[in-house]
Amino acid sequence: MQSLNATEELLFTDREGKQEQLQDIIDDGLDGGYEDRIPALVDLLNSGEPYHRLLACVMLTSWGHPSGFQTLIDWASNSEEVPWKNSPVAYERISGSDSAFEMLADALKTSYYCEEYPTLKQWQIAATKALLGVYHLYYFGRTLALATLREKEITIAVKNEIIAAIEASIATLQQHTPLEFDLAFQVACLLIPLARLDDDTAATYANQLISNYPQNQRMLRELANALGDGEGEATLATLQHLKTLGIPVLKEDVENAISRRSSR
Repeated sequence: MQSLNATEELLFTDREGKQEQLQDIIDDGLDGGYEDRIPALVDLLNSGEPYHRLLACVMLTSWGHPSGFQTLIDWASNSEEVPWKNSPVAYERISGSDSAFEMLADALKTSYYCEEYPTLKQWQIAATKALLGVYHLYYFGRTLALATLREKEITIAVKNEIIAAIEASIATLQQHTPLEFDLAFQVACLLIPLARLDDDTAATYANQLISNYPQNQRMLRELANALGDGEGEATLATLQHLKTLGIPVLKEDVENAISRRSSR
């Protein structure tokens, strides 16, 4: 196991040894130059403290390294056995919910800035599917939904998993399972990629959310945003329905969404 000082240097210093934020190191490394850190990061990923293991996975995944993707997939596939299971190491600022999987989804999204190599796309598809499998259990915000939009081929490849994640989330909501985050909002976020793939299905789920959670303005506003990416009559009709709810800020969101559709 690496010493704390060595771990801090690995994760939080640039090539010149200057202390930086993790994301700054990740962004810098997308252009290369940190290849000499990979073996130590892999070692940290496998044997470090839970928080440092998470950060090592975030860094490796962001840089498109297979060991990061494999660990992400393993953790998502066995989420009850993650290193931080009994003591979360990352928290969402507003809700205070465990944000580890959102961080991993953001790393997946960042990996699209890596230079293409033969297996990266397959890893990205597999990681997206694995994270969608636990979408109804953990906080993701908008991050995973946006990650699925990075490349149309991948969006299409994970369509069934998007629908399965929506169905699982709706079932969780119907069971009134106590959650620390807004799952209805997260469902609305997934309609962003779905509206581009299946207009009718996206509208069906949107109408279900509107019917069941008419007071959730954050969710309703995200629905307007998502349906602005639709191209069919079904999502347009749902947008028009949103305007009738009498929420001034929502009406503006709907008008912006319709304008966005008409400009394409």
